[in-house]
Amino acid sequence: MEAAQEIFDVVRAGDVSRLQALLATNPGLANVRNDRGHSPVLIAQYHRRPEAVAALLAAGPDLDIFDAASVGRTERVAELLDRDPSLVNAYSSDGFYPLGLAAFFAHPDTVRLLLSRGADVAQVARNPMKVQPLHAAAAGRSFEAVKLLVDAGAPVNGKQEKGWAPLHEAVRQGNAELVRYLLAHGADPKLQNDEGTSAIGLAAKEERQDVLKLLKRQG
Repeated sequence: MEAAQEIFDVVRAGDVSRLQALLATNPGLANVRNDRGHSPVLIAQYHRRPEAVAALLAAGPDLDIFDAASVGRTERVAELLDRDPSLVNAYSSDGFYPLGLAAFFAHPDTVRLLLSRGADVAQVARNPMKVQPLHAAAAGRSFEAVKLLVDAGAPVNGKQEKGWAPLHEAVRQGNAELVRYLLAHGADPKLQNDEGTSAIGLAAKEERQDVLKLLKRQG
């Protein structure tokens, strides 16, 4: 197997010792791209392999805007935006965008920078997930990123795939703090997803009693 292909396999598997051996032989492997244009760093992030991410970053890869946003390299994001401001709302080959990646992977400093550079708080992923930045922050359990996005005007009742709103995600997690915050900023507990389930209905179905009380009080 060619090393340029093998590196993606070992990253997905989380085989850090083999990854380090490959990089020691050829540090440039950290810069290869798969057939979708993804780097090993981004694939490691997608597969939640933090040790692999650290090993790859130690090799000094040339991070693009999506890589940098996903790993919270805020200075690199700023550098790239200085060169080309249009990258702030660019789409990757899989339909995601810098603000959503920074929010999902819980990098509030990067979120803050992107917002200051004009990132669209209502941007929608160009893939079936259709996530907006607030969906990403909620799914990534980054309360600080959620607050930054809401303060910047992110649609609190925006819907993603299957009609799920951020409040649905907060309920699914049983995250009373996030539920309380979203309700205080206009989230609708009666808003239904495509299956006709509201946040209230979801809380009842999953027996999230503390969350259900909050939702019923608001609804």
